[in-house]
Amino acid sequence: MDRRPSVPLPGDAPKSVTVVVPCFGHAAFLPDMFESIVAQTHRPDEVIFVDDCSPDETSTILAALIATQQGVDGGHFELLANDRNMGQAASLNRGIAAAKSELIMILNDDDYLMHDALESILVLFGQYREVALIGAHCIYFAGHEELAAAPKVTTAYAAPGLPLTVQRPEDVPGYRNYNDLNMTHSGSCFYKVAWEAVGRYRPDRAQRIVPFSDRDFQLRVNAVWPVAVAYETPFTLWRSDSSVDAGLNS
Repeated sequence: MDRRPSVPLPGDAPKSVTVVVPCFGHAAFLPDMFESIVAQTHRPDEVIFVDDCSPDETSTILAALIATQQGVDGGHFELLANDRNMGQAASLNRGIAAAKSELIMILNDDDYLMHDALESILVLFGQYREVALIGAHCIYFAGHEELAAAPKVTTAYAAPGLPLTVQRPEDVPGYRNYNDLNMTHSGSCFYKVAWEAVGRYRPDRAQRIVPFSDRDFQLRVNAVWPVAVAYETPFTLWRSDSSVDAGLNS
């Protein structure tokens, strides 16, 4: 099979990034998540929240949080609301389609970005010009108190400039487990043109290579382009007592 990309990646280093946040059933965690975005050392060009017809106060809380950023320099905040529950994959597709940036970073609504995640990812895409997607691992936490006590910069957990592991399309046929390509969904970042070229996230589980919509997407990108993973440097704090994709809204 010809694995050459039908769409080239941008020739210049990317300069813009949108954070897309699918939201469902996690109203209590939204203030922490939002804090991690506005605390970035490099503010995102835009942030798009997608309320997937959440059964709680998600839209009300997000609207109030977004209002706190009116008049603040840097970044456009937008809230999209699905008129019915569509699932995480479809919500991601809607948010990414609306994004205007070259790069898309994913953040689940119950997780927390390291404060230097966006600054780091732009530097890494400038250094690793052939890769279409960059991901990393995470630090687990449970509860607001544990989150508050945790360091929130990548250099607190690993030396700066730690090389990424590049996994190439020719590696993919040798994968035997879906975690042979292993990264946390939150904090993963990719070119929007790559998302479009591989057919976006797949809402229909029957069409996926593996059951999980995030890993299915990452594997399909890796089948076409190199992807890179910081296996020892976290980009996010991951809430271990909750998951947006725990079989309820995948």
